[in-house]
Amino acid sequence: MAEEEQVCTPAPAASSGWDAILADPPWTAKSFLAAGAAMVGGLASWIGNVTSPAMAQMAGSYLGGFLIGWAFRRFLRMAAMLAALVLAGVAALKTTGWLELDWASIETQLSQGMRWLQGEAEGLKNLLTGILPSAGAAGAGTFFGFRKK
Repeated sequence: MAEEEQVCTPAPAASSGWDAILADPPWTAKSFLAAGAAMVGGLASWIGNVTSPAMAQMAGSYLGGFLIGWAFRRFLRMAAMLAALVLAGVAALKTTGWLELDWASIETQLSQGMRWLQGEAEGLKNLLTGILPSAGAAGAGTFFGFRKK
């Protein structure tokens, strides 16, 4: 009788945090590559005194917006997972009686934190609209970057 050989397959290498974050990088999107090519072409024609830098500026704004949207989607995913873990931990500690919460104080802290975050987000928006010359292209890039899965 012949014994069947067992084939051992190597275990997959442990993925690092960067592998998870860059699982689907933004530079694989067709619109990102097209905007990159448009930016390079616009810069080349501007350097050659053929056209104005408007095409390069719009393409650069789209690329910047795309990267912002992609990063924001990744941030929201991780923040949601972290918030779920924290809420599950608080719920477990509260049901076991190990934790007593002062809800009035928590509500005050949350409202103050939200006001601070809203002010910081407004400042970031003003900064980005000052840096990115074309707000329309940056907005479109942000939308498509956020949708990139």
